Amino acid sequence: MDESIDRLKRIKSELARLALAQPKKACIPNWTPNCPTEWKPTEVIDPRTEMPFTYPGAWDFISEMLQKPETILEEIELEKPRGKKGYVLKVKTKYGVIYIKLQFGHTGGTIIGRSFHY
Repeated sequence: MDESIDRLKRIKSELARLALAQPKKACIPNWTPNCPTEWKPTEVIDPRTEMPFTYPGAWDFISEMLQKPETILEEIELEKPRGKKGYVLKVKTKYGVIYIKLQFGHTGGTIIGRSFHY
């Protein structure tokens, strides 16, 4: 297997695990100039319930999508903070494509939600 594909599979698995482990009271990312976010799950319809996402529901959805073999994870270089890696998934639903961008946290074992919107 191609080394970069295997590496992305490991990253996808780790992101899924961390998304599922997100503390339910700490699910809203803080916007900072060095780490801007566009985290708007309550403005996005959850295709599983046909209701707007809750913050914990968004993290559950992210974990669920990352566990699906057909979900494509794209690695990108972030502009802020420069030089850091971000991970994007685009989930097509009947309501539109949900754009999700994640970043590993500054401390080990954490995840930062950078984007969640159409």
